[in-house]
Amino acid sequence: MSVLKTLVSSSRALITGAKEVARFREISAVFVTHGFGWVFAQLKLRRDLQPNFEGADLTQAALASPDTGKRLVSALTELGPTFIKLGQILSTRTDVLPPSITDELTTLQDQVGPVPFEEIEAQLIRHMGKDYRDHFSDLDEEPLASASIAQVHRATLKDGTAVALKIQRPGVQPKVAGDLGILYTIAGWAEEAIDEAKAMDLRGTITDFTKSIMQELDFTIEARNLQRFARNFASMDNVRFPGVFKELSSDEVLCMEFLDGRRFSDVLDAGEDTGPLVKVYFDAAYKMLFHDGFFHGDLHPGNVLALADGRLGILDCGMVGRLSPSMQGKLIDILWAVLNEDLEGVARSFFSLSIRQGYVDYQAFEADVIEIAERYIVGLPLSEVQIGLLFAEIVKGATKHNVRMPTDFTMMFKAILTTEGLAKAIAPEIDPIELARPYVVQMVEDRYNPEQLKKVLMADAGMFSRMLRQLPNTLPAVIDELRSGKLAFGVNPKTLALQQKGADARVKRGVRAAIAVSCLLCGTYTLGLALPVWPLVGLPVITTALFLAAGVGIFSVVWR
Repeated sequence: MSVLKTLVSSSRALITGAKEVARFREISAVFVTHGFGWVFAQLKLRRDLQPNFEGADLTQAALASPDTGKRLVSALTELGPTFIKLGQILSTRTDVLPPSITDELTTLQDQVGPVPFEEIEAQLIRHMGKDYRDHFSDLDEEPLASASIAQVHRATLKDGTAVALKIQRPGVQPKVAGDLGILYTIAGWAEEAIDEAKAMDLRGTITDFTKSIMQELDFTIEARNLQRFARNFASMDNVRFPGVFKELSSDEVLCMEFLDGRRFSDVLDAGEDTGPLVKVYFDAAYKMLFHDGFFHGDLHPGNVLALADGRLGILDCGMVGRLSPSMQGKLIDILWAVLNEDLEGVARSFFSLSIRQGYVDYQAFEADVIEIAERYIVGLPLSEVQIGLLFAEIVKGATKHNVRMPTDFTMMFKAILTTEGLAKAIAPEIDPIELARPYVVQMVEDRYNPEQLKKVLMADAGMFSRMLRQLPNTLPAVIDELRSGKLAFGVNPKTLALQQKGADARVKRGVRAAIAVSCLLCGTYTLGLALPVWPLVGLPVITTALFLAAGVGIFSVVWR
């Protein structure tokens, strides 16, 4: 992940080396040729980075033509693996890109001609040793599939087990790393020059993309993903993930079980009766999303196999999304609000999981969310509610309120859209909401399970206990920082003075409360001592004095 550290260590990467300059000029030339010259014309580029704009359309209108999506796909495909993967990520950004473009980006095919087997063999030797063939009784030198990052070859182990070898193309990692640095620089320049790029948080998008693609380039991560999916689906006999042969795998070679089947997309295109497989597909998708919180990042039918034994096989698990328990809890709130037509709840839940990028007028945000939710929820039978479209519309509208969603959530929304779109296209009689309901209900039940509530309460109690223990030490320090001017907030002096006065008052109340509690404890302790008693009240004199002091202290805390 050194590439990511390099990107985030500087607010603006630099293009200085000869290779970087040459690659930048190549990238800009491709985009200009495909009609995106206006974007590069807005950037404040050095003379040596200026592309050739001669004969190019530099009008903004060129970006809004009906074929913009197709031209963008062509440009990204021409520029290679980094840009193809970027296009696939951007296809999920329905919050900032129009459907005419995101729909085209979903068609990006990461398929290129194979590299000669001699180059692939060099990779096998580097990772398995010169005697790599001793592990196999057969190895097909013609690839089953070839993409820009890796190609897949079929082989047979000595014991007769059929395996698929996913082998990374030589030299891919340094090329991708170089492209990522250039992309981050372009994103910074674009944010400075183009308001839409800043609203999109383009650099943040590139940083998230960098995390994703660097994980895809490390096949040990994909191996762990496959093993985790296999554990999660151990109870579902009708879904299979390829087993991993760890002893024959590395960061650039992945040896996995060969699943014998046809692409689910091919079965659908042939018009064959898919029957129960469609429901299995939905069950698998919803289990990942709503139960496991660990889901396939690109579960389209092309990555699903209809196996010879009637089961579904799932491939290409390099790109995954994760929802932490707290994020899953927020997802529960949203889904429950949708199912109960609680429009304010939908707005409130979305806002709680969002990332704020400046001042947010919550009332305006809530009004917009309610308006969108009314169109997609109110008055419709559940069978017609399209959760994916609802989420996409809200995410898109949120950007104008300085609000954006975490990357894993946008990936999740895309997964729901893909699933719902498939249902509408091939199985209109299936109700996606009804299929999702058992998982949502189970999530709610798990959330309010006594054991789960106990864990949450214990965690919260621990957190508040730590905060209270630290408060006597940290609060005076914060006040000293404020007084000395070392700590400042974006408020006017009058407001700051009021805040400081309030902080002083809170500290004084805290001290009075501590003294009152101490007096109360000490007074209680003296009840057991042989001390002179005040006949009027029937208590020791010192005990009475301590209780009176405690009462005065509590009164001053509560009423002042």
